[in-house]
Amino acid sequence: MPLSHPPPTEGTGLEPVLHLSGVTKSYARVVGESLARGRRQVLADVSLTIRRGEIYGFVGLNGAGKTTTIKIALGLTHPDAGTVRLFGEDVSADPCARVGYAPEKPGFASFLTGLEVLEYAARLLGCRLPGARFQEVLERVGLWDDRGKQVANYSKGMQQRLALAAAMLHDPDLYVLDEPSSGLDPLGRRLVKEILKELRRAGRTVFFSTHILADVREICDRIGVIHQGRMVFEGTLEQFNPTQGDLEERFVALIGAGLGVVPNGSSLDLESPQGIS
Repeated sequence: MPLSHPPPTEGTGLEPVLHLSGVTKSYARVVGESLARGRRQVLADVSLTIRRGEIYGFVGLNGAGKTTTIKIALGLTHPDAGTVRLFGEDVSADPCARVGYAPEKPGFASFLTGLEVLEYAARLLGCRLPGARFQEVLERVGLWDDRGKQVANYSKGMQQRLALAAAMLHDPDLYVLDEPSSGLDPLGRRLVKEILKELRRAGRTVFFSTHILADVREICDRIGVIHQGRMVFEGTLEQFNPTQGDLEERFVALIGAGLGVVPNGSSLDLESPQGIS
């Protein structure tokens, strides 16, 4: 499925592919058509690190700040404060060429066919790809037989899979996927998880947002939990849920505790007012 270039060399697994430090973002408050006084803060001192070759699950409720964080990480919007480093550099067009991005709500031109969407995406990326590559990615997401249909006739789940195919086209080093399982049926979710695990085996890095904890348990190497614009945990699943109890209960207990920032891999004591043991 990935193009033939070698995976990272041994010993590079801890290299940061993406690093956010102290990122803060606010927007003007709007009431009707008028600006209200003050600003609404959506991110507060968000820091996270995505390491080479891992699958990182970015977990949070709807409205927690996941999409805003992703947009800042890709340079699609700018933070009020904080820094973003992508492949060790400031976010710019060059490092972003090594990224495959699939938004939660892809805005495809409805009159294009699925194949035409990918051909257009390749032109935007400045890539000259053989026709076999389009077939390869469409077959992998289960859409080759629907390649001639207009996107207007695609279901939401089909459009999500088409967005993933577009992200895969140029075989990037880093995949940034915003709610990739949104709108998918169980078979579609299983397919996406299989693809993400294949990408990891090929040495690629995956950063995806979700609120589906079953997917997190199955495929993630590390997770970050964001709540009300603040990071409340970052670490491995074992560190997040050391008792291996119900993951949903653990998540609900964590965000319900109203914790502050938890250092990487810190254990949590929900009986402690600070939440750090």
